[in-house]
Amino acid sequence: MIDYLSFYKFREDPFGITPDPEFFYPSKSHLLALESMDYFLKKGEGFMLVTGGPGTGKTTLIRTFLKGSVDAVFPIVIYNPVLKPEDLLTGIVQTLSVSNPKSLSKSKFDLISTLKDHLFEKRKMGYKNVLILDEAQDIPNQTLNEIKHLSNLETDKEKLLNIILLSQPFFERTLSDPTYAQINQRITLRVKLDSLDKDGTEDYIRFRLQKAGAAPILFDKGAIKLIHKASKGIPRLINLICSRTLMVGYLKGSYRINKSFVKLALKHLHL
Repeated sequence: MIDYLSFYKFREDPFGITPDPEFFYPSKSHLLALESMDYFLKKGEGFMLVTGGPGTGKTTLIRTFLKGSVDAVFPIVIYNPVLKPEDLLTGIVQTLSVSNPKSLSKSKFDLISTLKDHLFEKRKMGYKNVLILDEAQDIPNQTLNEIKHLSNLETDKEKLLNIILLSQPFFERTLSDPTYAQINQRITLRVKLDSLDKDGTEDYIRFRLQKAGAAPILFDKGAIKLIHKASKGIPRLINLICSRTLMVGYLKGSYRINKSFVKLALKHLHL
């Protein structure tokens, strides 16, 4: 990998699959989602839902939002929401509190009371509390109901906790069930992350190459077209294909990436 990076004069891997806000690509839908998250917090409303298929950049969106958010936002981020209600509450309280986590009561009533106190204190200090739940489609039913109750924590004038759910699109069908009507009705803002079209795919590849500090590398039109077709415009798959394609280019000693390189990459990736 070191030879691969050196050959192309990269400062870092342009097509890594780890969510990195430095490589956040502001497509129309991704930029709308980011701006909507800011707007949502300013309005101080209950729930926001961001949907997108696997690999469309939901986690990168979260990290970009956190990096750019103002000091007046206190974020509580849960990347793995497969938790029992008590575990979720404990995790939130631990994030809010500087006290010894071992001293937390295991009583659900006490946890909620402690949580409300901490949220109120943060709000008095000028912070807007936001709970961000990634992969929300994996939240167990009991925990989802607990999250509904969390949205009821409020003063006479405002919510103490704003909640942003990021999920795969089928989660909307879950929320349409009458069981979750109270959550569904409280979602005041919905944004969908789209895959990229062919022009967007080309611009995305160029954007990431420039971010990595590349020497002049040219993906020809045939290569771009095949990458877009094979990836369906999904950023994670574009990264995977481009990374393997550049490895083919490195082995051939070429800065010009053509369709045959992509075909070899796809063969190795079984795509």
